[in-house]
Amino acid sequence: MMTKEQKCWKMIEDVKWKLDHDYKRISTAWAELPKDEFKMLEDFIDSKVEKLMYNFEPHWLGQNGFNDGEGIPASDDSWSDLTYDVVGRGERFYDSITAEKLLEMAENRDYEESFAYCLQID
Repeated sequence: MMTKEQKCWKMIEDVKWKLDHDYKRISTAWAELPKDEFKMLEDFIDSKVEKLMYNFEPHWLGQNGFNDGEGIPASDDSWSDLTYDVVGRGERFYDSITAEKLLEMAENRDYEESFAYCLQID
């Protein structure tokens, strides 16, 4: 039997965010989930994003001399998009993320707006 975490990561990976970044396609699929499963997934995604934001905020803000004090070049909105995109790429990518990789993603605009929209269901 899968744990809650395994189940949530599987649901994320099954929608293949990187395939087309189509949040409407994904939100339509997730709208079919039972309400308690959707809520579990929503809480899970939000908690993973919050953890990324907390752990990497000093790097985003350029504290501790990261990126010569310039930080990760992302506005508040872009920082949200970037962290949600990391979660949308799945467990393996999430677990491997570093401040340097976030910097590279931001500089290269290697993220999409916004995996968070997948959670907006009718």
